[in-house]
Amino acid sequence: MSPKLINASTFTLPNLLFDFANPSVIVDYFIHRHELHPSDTKQSFDMSTAATRTRRPHTRSKTGCLTCRKRRVRCDGGKPTCTRCSGAGRECEFADTELPLRDRKTIFLPGEQAPWVVSSNSPSVALVVDSPFAKSVEPFDCLGLDMSLRSRELLHYFHHSHDSSDLILAKASRNILFCSFASVAQHPDALRDTLLVAGLHYAWTVGDLQTYNATFLYHKVSTIGILNRWLQNIHQPGLMTFIRHVSILCFIEASYGNVGDTEAHINGLSNAVNLLSPLDDDFRNRTGLEEELANRYLLLTHYAYQGFKARILGSDSLKTMFRQNNAAEFSTFVSLIHRWKTQNVGHLEMRLNAMKLLPFFFAILPSSTCFHNIDASPLIEHLKHVTISTQTANEDRYKCDPSWEWIEGSESRLLCATISSHFSSLFEDDMLSSSGTVKYSISWSGMCAASSLYMHSVLELWDGGQAMDSSLLRRFLCIMQKDLENNMGALGSDDSSNFWFWRAFLGMYSIAKHQAQSYEPKLDDLANVYHGFVDTWKDITGSRLWEDVHRRLISIAWPDRQGHELEPNREQVLVEFR
Repeated sequence: MSPKLINASTFTLPNLLFDFANPSVIVDYFIHRHELHPSDTKQSFDMSTAATRTRRPHTRSKTGCLTCRKRRVRCDGGKPTCTRCSGAGRECEFADTELPLRDRKTIFLPGEQAPWVVSSNSPSVALVVDSPFAKSVEPFDCLGLDMSLRSRELLHYFHHSHDSSDLILAKASRNILFCSFASVAQHPDALRDTLLVAGLHYAWTVGDLQTYNATFLYHKVSTIGILNRWLQNIHQPGLMTFIRHVSILCFIEASYGNVGDTEAHINGLSNAVNLLSPLDDDFRNRTGLEEELANRYLLLTHYAYQGFKARILGSDSLKTMFRQNNAAEFSTFVSLIHRWKTQNVGHLEMRLNAMKLLPFFFAILPSSTCFHNIDASPLIEHLKHVTISTQTANEDRYKCDPSWEWIEGSESRLLCATISSHFSSLFEDDMLSSSGTVKYSISWSGMCAASSLYMHSVLELWDGGQAMDSSLLRRFLCIMQKDLENNMGALGSDDSSNFWFWRAFLGMYSIAKHQAQSYEPKLDDLANVYHGFVDTWKDITGSRLWEDVHRRLISIAWPDRQGHELEPNREQVLVEFR
């Protein structure tokens, strides 16, 4: 007789439908529920006794697959496929392993283990550097220039030694990007010049040449190499780069006490500017950016160099120091400068501030740059103070070392104002353009040329009153001539008219003085031009007497002693006003 299965839907606790007196029904039920084979019933149940079944103990597997655990069957945990799933052809999946709670405390918390630590058994990897930019991830290494030998450290020093935005421009601060430190650092040549100035600034500030001496010499030799390669073919591109580098070298050599080398650089700079900006008939009509910048570089470099030489001539101590080979030991030279600083002599801080501006002065400007006139009032005031100091120094009761004009500091202030006004010329002054009443409106180049002639020919501070180099004098006069011709309309008002006449008379006076000392035929045409300027002014103003002319000159800047300002060509000048 085959076993009879029970319908699970009719098997409920309240209503048991099977007969407990019939053992075969109970056996059929347990076979159905526990998947027992009929042959095993005799082992599980003893029909003669009422024994209770005891479940065999099993260990619970923690490593079984998800498929077997869902089916509630035992799994051997074999990976990647357990035996049961493999035999049945089922997909075998395992859950992600979890770290036991008792072991989680061994995990390093954030910050307890450096993530960049490399295991000691890791193979070593050699880094081959093919690019100059791959030496470091330091920001100053991404500048297209080899920043070895502590160059980054020196650049950081110069960068943080001042706030460029505070020093460069009080006016037109909205356009400060033209002169920012970043714009200088973007160009390799400008950056190299900046490092040279930075080394010079550190040496003058601290009085220590050795700290960055290797850095300074490395970039100086690199600069000289660039110049020598260009000199092998002067017709190749790069003349403006040559002019910039030579200008910087002039400042460097002079500030390190090498006056003789500076003189040679000045001559080379003058010849290079003559190539770029020849003094031909078309000079007054050309307005190119590079030509204007080249003339500005020459004007400022010559101005600073002559001022440095004048300081030497104005001090017995410095003259003794520079007596041998026209050069001085830098350590001795800078020690004297720092000793004067403690005595408030020489205004070292003022010259250091001017030095900070040099990289921005020689920065490469956008091709769209336009230059504007400046208000020369601050420069005129400084010239007046220099005039008074020079006259005071000539009195015996003010004899000192250095002489009074260098102790008083007007010349240092004039140099700073001259450099700063260059940046003002890069931007149009809204006040200047709107009011139209500025007394001393002039181009930067015209004012710098006039200041140079005044310091050399009138005050005789430069070159000890000796004749200026004729080619430089001719260039300065041509620059002033262009300015005077462009401002003929200024003859209408008194202040502007006096300023226009001051420049015209200064040019005529400088030519007359130079020709009396060292005649140069090329200056004859310019002499006629400046005589014509003076005659035009006389016709418009009606001024003919020297006393009236002298009063007008003093209102701008001129010595008030008549015997001083007209030697050695007094008669030739006075004949113009009889």
